[in-house]
Amino acid sequence: MIRAFVDQISTDNLQHFVFDIDIAVEGDAIALAEALAEEHGGAVIRNDRFHTAKWIGDSGYAVDLTMCRHEHYPIPGKLPEVLGQAEIYEDLLRRDFSFNALGISVSKDDFGTIYDPTGAVGDIFGKTLRVLHPQSFFEDPTRMLRAIRYSVRLNYRFDEETALLLTQGLEESYFDQLSPERVRYELECMLSEDFWFGILWASYTSNLLASLHPEWNQLPTMSGSDAEVLELGIRNQEELLEQDLVPQWLVRLSWSLANVRAAALPDVLRRIGVHARLAQSIVEARDKFDEVEARMNHAGFKPSRIYRVCQEYPRKTLLFIAFNSYLIKDTEPLRTNIIKHLREFSPRRSVLSGEQLISMGLPAGPLVGKVQEELWWRKIDGELPDDKATEKAARQLIECHLSRPII
Repeated sequence: MIRAFVDQISTDNLQHFVFDIDIAVEGDAIALAEALAEEHGGAVIRNDRFHTAKWIGDSGYAVDLTMCRHEHYPIPGKLPEVLGQAEIYEDLLRRDFSFNALGISVSKDDFGTIYDPTGAVGDIFGKTLRVLHPQSFFEDPTRMLRAIRYSVRLNYRFDEETALLLTQGLEESYFDQLSPERVRYELECMLSEDFWFGILWASYTSNLLASLHPEWNQLPTMSGSDAEVLELGIRNQEELLEQDLVPQWLVRLSWSLANVRAAALPDVLRRIGVHARLAQSIVEARDKFDEVEARMNHAGFKPSRIYRVCQEYPRKTLLFIAFNSYLIKDTEPLRTNIIKHLREFSPRRSVLSGEQLISMGLPAGPLVGKVQEELWWRKIDGELPDDKATEKAARQLIECHLSRPII
């Protein structure tokens, strides 16, 4: 059986390349990481509280090294305390699920030996997700979120005891013990998975979402095809999202909260730990959606019209409106106009500098910015094809503004 297991996890049979390398050390993991960096180069990021270190090699690959340890949870839902060093078998027994309590030796003395104190190999063959002790979810309720995520990703089923413990944890509101920051991290992991909608759906049907917050008691759609349409939009706008520092998982989260009551949305976002500024953009996108749709869900607008309307709203608010609109029929013009504005028209570029306009006779002051703005409108509308046309338009605008009485 062990030989078959080794064959199963060989690189030829893995679905993905392995970039996540974790090494448990019976001894000082930080010292080992520093020795690796000294001999092979790279940098070390240490965590003295948990006796762990990340060695980042010069090639960019990272290896996590962890001291085999005993730990306990003095306060359920909080991070554990380290009690001291342990042997590898003891360290594996403190893990969350059996398939994560499995080690393969890289020591020269017993290289390739499988350490399996919990029967993980059998669970992997049986595609079973199993916690290691009855207090597992109580001590660390984030394991309930991970259980759903792993079960969908791996297509594993819960064993009977784990299913009962998960139900008990939800009924007894174990999530109340978690800080918003820990909830946010787990949601980020869930919504960064390839099968994020399946994970979200499993979380909804198991009442896990409602246990996080009672207002999150439904999803905006039952159709995975709706999620695929959103995902296509995200892939098409990856550069824009990176430019505006909006992570993809947060777009999926905003979309998934579409059926939460508007009055409850700020409280839900606080509970799940979304950063205040990003949460404000999500709330504003909900509040302003109907208004922006009424103004922008039309084809054939001139670029200057799109720019002048969209400039009234923050960029991130517009981004969330655009992606949330995938849930609303017949809103393609709205998305097209918003994305066009964000990608092409905003921020405004100066067609002529302030110094150039002043040299043409425009006095220094607020009129400079106004003329630059109006020149930009004409530029994006295609009315200024060359320098000659630009200079002519600038002089006309200056003459027009200077002929008006100053109030």
